[in-house]
Amino acid sequence: MSQAVGRMRVAILMSHASRNMNGAVRDMILARAMATHGMQARVFRMHPGPATEHEMMLGGAVPVTFCAADNPQDIPHRQLSASLLAEVVSFAPDAVLYKGLGYAVNASLHAALPATTRVVLVIGGGVTDPIVPQASLVLGEYPEQMQKHFPELAKAKRALVLPKFIDMAVAGLGRPVPWREADFDIVNVGNFNEKRKNQVALLPFTERYRVLCIGAGPLAVPLRKAENPRLFLPGRLSQPQVFDHLRRSRIMVHTSTMDGLPRATVEAMASGVPVIAFQATIAGGIPPAAGLLVSPAGLPHAVELLMADDGMRLRMGRAARRYVEREHGAAAIERCATQVIKLLAES
Repeated sequence: MSQAVGRMRVAILMSHASRNMNGAVRDMILARAMATHGMQARVFRMHPGPATEHEMMLGGAVPVTFCAADNPQDIPHRQLSASLLAEVVSFAPDAVLYKGLGYAVNASLHAALPATTRVVLVIGGGVTDPIVPQASLVLGEYPEQMQKHFPELAKAKRALVLPKFIDMAVAGLGRPVPWREADFDIVNVGNFNEKRKNQVALLPFTERYRVLCIGAGPLAVPLRKAENPRLFLPGRLSQPQVFDHLRRSRIMVHTSTMDGLPRATVEAMASGVPVIAFQATIAGGIPPAAGLLVSPAGLPHAVELLMADDGMRLRMGRAARRYVEREHGAAAIERCATQVIKLLAES
């Protein structure tokens, strides 16, 4: 890489306030990969604590700064932090990666930095933000998502897929389970806090199949009270436990009506489990060999198709695992980092 890249400073802003960095491993791998090319990359995040804290994470490879939120009582999208702004301004980044769109802290930080600071958006489910017009690069979940919401950047080849981080050692061998050995027929992973997760769409399948819904929240209460013998509600599980349950399931049915590309769907594919989801919700990221994207009306037919043909389901499960091995994980994130560095050097 050029000498200019070696001098470049990149700030990664985790826009959602939290002290838990388990969901930020992908972003820290990105920062670590940038550092191997000589760049200075630091991660910044608000947290509920009262003071600014500095840590070296990912085996000491990535510096992370946690700053107190000024209004921790507000919803995450409205929280701000004067100390975070001061820390990032002092770092003087050449570029900022904003992880998550629609957060007040994004616009606040952007206004505090020089106009020459390049903007990189790391998008998930949300695709709108006041700083979108200033973006020089977008990192999304699958090409169709970026072509729809960021057509100009996609056309200019400044829209890249940022893979999910999947720990294959925790996922296991990824061998789809034969139907006679499965403990569950249908699995769903998601919280029960939002109606958009739409787990109620799975209830008709309990007439014939064992349905496992992993997650916790108030919307699970009436389902528990119904005492459906074919509906299993273990609540919130650790990641190793989630993978253990996935490996014992035949298919995943993701019923959410609004999402990006949920980590749960990629974790299912890593476990050798084909995924069925609504195409209006997830327009890509699940290849035809590894799952089915359908309409709500077509959901029952898709479920019956895979349940009736175990050979097809097993082939799709094996293809799903191969896809995740190729397109997700640390090595894929590091390849993406190389492309990001090249594009930042050119801009």
